[in-house]
Amino acid sequence: MIKGLMIKNGLYNKKGDTVVFETVIFIVLNIIFFAALMFFVWKSASGAGVYEQTYAKQIALMIDGAKPEMTLYLDMSDGITIAQKKASKENIKNIVIIDQKNNRVIVDLSGKGQGYSFQYFSSYNIKIEPVGVLLRIIISDKKDDINAKT
Repeated sequence: MIKGLMIKNGLYNKKGDTVVFETVIFIVLNIIFFAALMFFVWKSASGAGVYEQTYAKQIALMIDGAKPEMTLYLDMSDGITIAQKKASKENIKNIVIIDQKNNRVIVDLSGKGQGYSFQYFSSYNIKIEPVGVLLRIIISDKKDDINAKT
């Protein structure tokens, strides 16, 4: 008798359990989707991603168009302003990194170590130095010539 009452009252109603489970899954997936959407909007609103791409491509194009013994300057005042808001004081010096082993320019304005990288094709030895809001890019002999001398 008690078992019959429990079934009639819905305590063993399997159909109701699946509706609740599906609703909880739907709500959790919506929360994850909107959190990812808000993160993307927040990242795009700061402009760091756009400036990272712009500076990386500009530097790579400057390196590819340069000849040995050239010194190039790039105004990075907007990028430094964004980096000062986002990164810690120690990471401001490492905004632009030249990976000469893989021929890549890496620009990281957020200071999180990810940044945006862009490949260049030149085989010159490249050195960068920050000079105030300018970035000095020094192009010297080819890498092969330097390696052959040592």
